[in-house]
Amino acid sequence: LHPRPAHTPSQGETTAEMGKAKMQVPDDDDAVFAQRAVELKDEAQKLKDGRHFAKAASAYQQCIELVGASAPSAADLFAAKAQCHLSLRHWADVVADATRALKIAPKNVDALVSRARAYQATGQEKKAKADAAAAAASDGAHEAAKALLESFEPKKPIAGLGGMSLDKPSKPTKSKADQQAEQEDELRKKQAALILKQRQEAEARRQAQQRSWGPPVTVKAVAGADVRTFVVPTMIAHKDLMSALQKKFPDVSAFTVRYSGPDGVLKPISTRHDFAAAVAAAQGGENKGKPAANLYGGLHPVRLIISELTRLDAPACEDGATGAEAAEGAEGSTSGQQLAPNEVVEIDEWILDFAALFREHLGIDAEAHLDLHAEGLDKCNHALEPQVSIEDADAVLDEAAEKFQEAAALALFNWGNVHMCAARKAMDGGRDPPLEEGGPPGAAVATADDRDEVVDRLDEAKGRYEAALVVKPDFHDATVALAQRRYERARLLCAAAGLSGAGESPAEGNEDSDEAEAEFSGACADFDAVLAILPEDPPKPPEPAEKKEPEQEKKEGEEEEAEQPSMRAQVQVMWGNTLFEQSQMRARLGKEWRPLLDVAVEKFKGAGCAEADIEQALKVHRGVRAEKEA
Repeated sequence: LHPRPAHTPSQGETTAEMGKAKMQVPDDDDAVFAQRAVELKDEAQKLKDGRHFAKAASAYQQCIELVGASAPSAADLFAAKAQCHLSLRHWADVVADATRALKIAPKNVDALVSRARAYQATGQEKKAKADAAAAAASDGAHEAAKALLESFEPKKPIAGLGGMSLDKPSKPTKSKADQQAEQEDELRKKQAALILKQRQEAEARRQAQQRSWGPPVTVKAVAGADVRTFVVPTMIAHKDLMSALQKKFPDVSAFTVRYSGPDGVLKPISTRHDFAAAVAAAQGGENKGKPAANLYGGLHPVRLIISELTRLDAPACEDGATGAEAAEGAEGSTSGQQLAPNEVVEIDEWILDFAALFREHLGIDAEAHLDLHAEGLDKCNHALEPQVSIEDADAVLDEAAEKFQEAAALALFNWGNVHMCAARKAMDGGRDPPLEEGGPPGAAVATADDRDEVVDRLDEAKGRYEAALVVKPDFHDATVALAQRRYERARLLCAAAGLSGAGESPAEGNEDSDEAEAEFSGACADFDAVLAILPEDPPKPPEPAEKKEPEQEKKEGEEEEAEQPSMRAQVQVMWGNTLFEQSQMRARLGKEWRPLLDVAVEKFKGAGCAEADIEQALKVHRGVRAEKEA
């Protein structure tokens, strides 16, 4: 429902006709509006009494829209709505609604009191005192107005000779309204102090973070004839730097950023370390030895060259520009189509968590495709420079195509790993406890409770890995992942056959156990084929015979940085795990298992696994534990 517009005289009505009294005709719509306004007002009052202040304020607003914001009855509605906002501590809304009420009824006591308390909560004592005095003058019997006005009066000294009267004047008993007003004032003061403290702490954290980012440095970004200057921290992240440049040059589409190195050669900026190198280069060269104390941050400005990327069919510039200026001058060309606008993507926290999960469980570098993408863009930009010949440009563009090809394959590979992680999660059954109390942790247990979901996830992973191989046939990571998928499927089939966990093993095999045996054997064959095509690991440099100096030795308690295993070592570990699980399955079925376990131990040793870890694994092997029990 909406209020009807007021009647306006038509062109045919004369002034005399307007002056004549007209007979009032009852309007059904006006009656409906009036009745609905009364209902909304009662509903709002009930919500307010029930301390549902937000809903009450909304109901009062609907009622105001029905009766009209300038109607005399709207003053009390605005005042009631201001009281709701006062209880919610929405000070700005209190002042706005109370002011609207006072424009209609300047002596509305409730509106004056509400606005005075809002002014008092925001530290505007003078305005608050003026509204409190006006409220008390309008209605001297209003308890809230009297209490509010008294709160601004100074306290009287203790009566008596020299302030040492034997009988102190009795304190007047405070009404419930006065006590409630004092409690609200005390609460507002505490909240104001808390807000001030939080702001101070936030400012301290901001300053500490600013210090952790290093001293500020001035950046002079040059895009053709356009030069923009701004200040950033020396340790700024690459995406933040790109965002700042995009805001400074909103009309520039896809671009690369470069700086002049110490040797005068333009170098790309694709990481935080590159920008740090640009800052260091700006302090050397011509600026070396020049005082920088009077400069902002105590550092010489960093000059960055913004080169806009265009399509290969864009015509070359004819203004005689060379080098980076030629790429920058491409902005003026209208015949060539430009690439899509440059974007900086904010990475959510859950993506970073997934990246950490991949690194921990699958040995994946989740940011490698980003580096490949940046390298490919840099090579494209280099090939477009006028001083590069056609033959050299073709070679550079082929290298760029290889980078993008590998980035696409890596993205599909990581997509498949998401399904692999989901499959492992769905069939995770905890760990098999050791036989003796306080012994080593048991082996992982798989369950087939969600068999259909796990099968679907494994099939999805297979499709992504095969798609990665279509994009890049020599992508070894996808080939290894396909073999690992067969191993996970074999574990699922073992669980379906009742050959996982602490339960009783079946007396003989079944279709699931036979299929699991085939999957284990197929995975081993795939790992063997992958090892045959992987390059040999480079020989490790011999360790120096002389002992390190005491100052070069690591401090006590420090851990040495773990050496990253090679691809061949990772494949051997996966192969050993497959043989280990297959031997456990055969042991539970009463078949020959020892030769498979011996080969698994050889694979672990060949991968460089620690002897302690190998012994730990053997202690939880089903066959080994059964022999000890016998």
